[in-house]
Amino acid sequence: MKNLSVTCFAILLSIAVVIVLCSGISLAQEKEKFPVDASTDRVVVSPWRSIDVGTTANFRGLHVVSDQVIWASGSQGSVISSADGGETWKRHTIAGAQELDFRDVHGFDDGTAVVISSGDLARVYRTSNGGRTWKACGSKKDAFFDSISFWDDQYGVLMSDPIDGKFWIARSRDGGVTWRSVKSKNQALAGPGEAGFAASGTNMCVVGEATCFIGLGGAPEGESRTSSRILVSKDRGSTWRFGGPVPIARNPSSGIFSMWFADESRGVAVGGDYLDEDNTTSNYAVTENGGRTWTTPSPRMPPSGYRSCVASFRKGREVKVVAVGPNGTDISTDLGNKWVRISNKGFHAVSFSPSGKSGWAVGADGSVARWVLP
Repeated sequence: MKNLSVTCFAILLSIAVVIVLCSGISLAQEKEKFPVDASTDRVVVSPWRSIDVGTTANFRGLHVVSDQVIWASGSQGSVISSADGGETWKRHTIAGAQELDFRDVHGFDDGTAVVISSGDLARVYRTSNGGRTWKACGSKKDAFFDSISFWDDQYGVLMSDPIDGKFWIARSRDGGVTWRSVKSKNQALAGPGEAGFAASGTNMCVVGEATCFIGLGGAPEGESRTSSRILVSKDRGSTWRFGGPVPIARNPSSGIFSMWFADESRGVAVGGDYLDEDNTTSNYAVTENGGRTWTTPSPRMPPSGYRSCVASFRKGREVKVVAVGPNGTDISTDLGNKWVRISNKGFHAVSFSPSGKSGWAVGADGSVARWVLP
């Protein structure tokens, strides 16, 4: 029995070593694909290929619906789309919305999409004819819309910064045509200075048939907190509870900016301080139990600065998670535990098609780029 135990232990130890080595090989392979010049610490090869879409708008909303269909939105009332995989782009005009800042967009196909504007003029618009015309589908006084998400082509959820001390949530059951506010008694109380960040429309994400996660940040002017909070709903936004504290520090300009979940259990939160873009001390965390508890992996291999958006794509069985911010792009091959810098080109938002074959990023000054796999 003793010899058998020793043999079993040796086998298990060998398996563990193989797992660790495989993880290391995967990260090493990513580094080989995107080598860094040691003298300048700059990435030599980048996966991004810039596309000129003829505008200087500041893009923050992005949804890659399929390998062919892409929608993006931003400042100056800008909405653009492509129905041929980014070969050609259409610029859409929404009557009376030229001054609005569209921080998030959700596309259903090449004809139907919903956009939301942030700021004092919080509005929802929807098109069903490829952007030729848009219908106003709602607005909210005193709201600041942060993000919009849909579980399917009918059920959606819309999130605003606190109104009267509570996080305002609205839901749609008809593909964004109409919206109804969640009952006040079911809205979560916000802490002092606490809010969402409308940096990429991804501080909220939906998973499965009914689960929704919302990442938060912010604090009163001149104050800071050591952790941030998330909101969780398991019934399509009808009721909400707070998850466990997330070890991402928050102040008026920092906290959680984006969330991604592989399923209802395993997730990643990224963020940091948008006024300190290169700071990596508190900019990511992971969970394996649906947000009840969060950790910062040890040893820390963080994204290389403040990150405003995180997304993923599959390559075979492997899930690759990509995070972008103003100072560059990072990739993780282990669900957000370890990160490798792969580009110095900055963006506000990133999104991949369900097939994983098409990826896009958008940012400041009309920046639009295609992900080209090395």
